[in-house]
Amino acid sequence: MKQKRSIILILATVLALCLTGCGSVERIRNIRVTSWAVESVSPTGLRGLTADLAVGVENPAMQFTLEDIEGVLYYKGTEFVHYTADPVTVRRKSTAVYPLHCKAILGGEYSVLSVLGMARNYDLADFTTDIHARVRLRGGASKSFDFKDIPIKDLIEAE
Repeated sequence: MKQKRSIILILATVLALCLTGCGSVERIRNIRVTSWAVESVSPTGLRGLTADLAVGVENPAMQFTLEDIEGVLYYKGTEFVHYTADPVTVRRKSTAVYPLHCKAILGGEYSVLSVLGMARNYDLADFTTDIHARVRLRGGASKSFDFKDIPIKDLIEAE
């Protein structure tokens, strides 16, 4: 079965490896994103967007929360979107779909109308992202992560 990659998986795995011993490493490796979908997208003025995503996660490990999620999406090397997302808590030993509310502000040369015009002719290979997030474990321990120049195609295409 083909699986979709997600930054949630990367952040959770890296934090868990840093904060836990070898005993739970196998369960942490088995955290996976099972699905994702864009539920809605709404323009906010001439340069903003809000989006609601649904992200399916299978988590055989401990509970964790993704916080302070923010980043920049680049299109052919130019700043396309600055985005943030609300915190999301992934329950321990569960398989569930989690809502993720996101806000975005378009970069300098882009408007909502230009983005809608691009929607038909884009190639995922042209997009990369920088992302910052903090992963907090249920007990309160947390770790911040910064990833640079991640190809979007690698995050959302099947393995």
